[in-house]
Amino acid sequence: MSEKPNRKTQIIEVASKLFFEQGYHVTGIKQIIEAADIAKGTFYSHFKSKEELGLEWLHQTAQKWIERKLEYLSQFEGDPARKLVAMFDFQAQGAEACRYRGCAMLNTLSETPDISCPMRQAIREYKKGGLNFIQSLVNECLPEASEEDREQRAGAIYLLFEGATVATQSFCKTDPIEIAKKQVVKILAEKA
Repeated sequence: MSEKPNRKTQIIEVASKLFFEQGYHVTGIKQIIEAADIAKGTFYSHFKSKEELGLEWLHQTAQKWIERKLEYLSQFEGDPARKLVAMFDFQAQGAEACRYRGCAMLNTLSETPDISCPMRQAIREYKKGGLNFIQSLVNECLPEASEEDREQRAGAIYLLFEGATVATQSFCKTDPIEIAKKQVVKILAEKA
């Protein structure tokens, strides 16, 4: 007999599904409470606000994605160039698995115009982490290149990754990811 998830976990799971499928701002607390089949007081005993729940959702979504990405890339230990290219393979698998719904972070970012909003700040930190990860792999690939050159290449790869995410969502196919992958190979092969 499987154990029921605790109420906080249940709220997060329900909200995650709703936020990702229909958008953060469209999803109301009342809908989350009804879908989770909980009392209003139960919701507020775990979260003071929808934004607090949204921050927890973003954090957990980021952690799960990072863990899955690192697990996928672990098969390429010792080959940072292959890891950079394989990130795009992982991205394509994720795009197909969510039926081209896109990146939860970018979707939420597009709904959050206030740059001082805590959710937007959380997304910024998550995206910085992604850029830093790419930077570390580029540094491993090209230790002889100047710091400025490595930063430029890492920035270009990051932009290809983010751009491929958006284009794949727009066109509902992984062709943009394949195009980006080819560009990553060229970026890494260029002479310093």
